[in-house]
Amino acid sequence: MEVERGESSSGKRKWERPPAAATTHEQQAKEKSPLTLATLKAVKEQVEKRGSRISHGVIVKYFDNSDAPYDWLLPGWVAEERYVPSGRKGLGRIYKYYCGPTGHMYYSKRVVLFAWKKMNIICFDA
Repeated sequence: MEVERGESSSGKRKWERPPAAATTHEQQAKEKSPLTLATLKAVKEQVEKRGSRISHGVIVKYFDNSDAPYDWLLPGWVAEERYVPSGRKGLGRIYKYYCGPTGHMYYSKRVVLFAWKKMNIICFDA
């Protein structure tokens, strides 16, 4: 943990910039299952339909249920992380989106779980 001058060790942790050589969509797709590849294809088609609106410097990465933080996803579902840098000291923000097999985008885990429950795919007892 890095601490700026004048801060105590209990200060907030500084964001670390992701590696400059981020993997591309095709490089990540090589290690994925066929269901994940089909979803990534649908996501790519949706992006082309909407037009590219991603700003310069934004890094996009895709994950599926084989990746540790997203092991709760069903097969064929993909999590998208966008790292958006800001102008201050290399700080930035990570936005997370979830995509279903049809390419539809959901904006939170809660919405995904609600959609699964609505589709009678999965139901959690509280």
